[in-house]
Amino acid sequence: MDCPHCQSHQVVKNGREPRPNGTLMQRYRCRDCGKQFNERTGTPMARLRAPSSVVAMALNSRTEGTGARATGRVFGKSHSTILRWEERLANQVDEWSPPAPGDREVTLEGDEVYTRVGENLPPL
Repeated sequence: MDCPHCQSHQVVKNGREPRPNGTLMQRYRCRDCGKQFNERTGTPMARLRAPSSVVAMALNSRTEGTGARATGRVFGKSHSTILRWEERLANQVDEWSPPAPGDREVTLEGDEVYTRVGENLPPL
């Protein structure tokens, strides 16, 4: 593992950090810059309290058509938390989405339609 702050290879294990769900996450320290970090530092999953597996399952549920509130009930999270996870990962799409090959265009398609009526319209 390289340091996400200075990209040094001089990284050593530096204890374990207890997570809210009772698991332990390995901490690391860079010998060059002295900063501490864990495996999530510098990723879209950084500073999330939920395990990566729960976030992945919740977002997979959303892509299969489950609503935000229903997903929140199933995974014991607030619907606003589910929407924040979606927004956080959607903002990183350029990081993990491969570029179009050559001079070709990429067409993204979605199969969900959200309808807003009356008081549900966003403010202008």
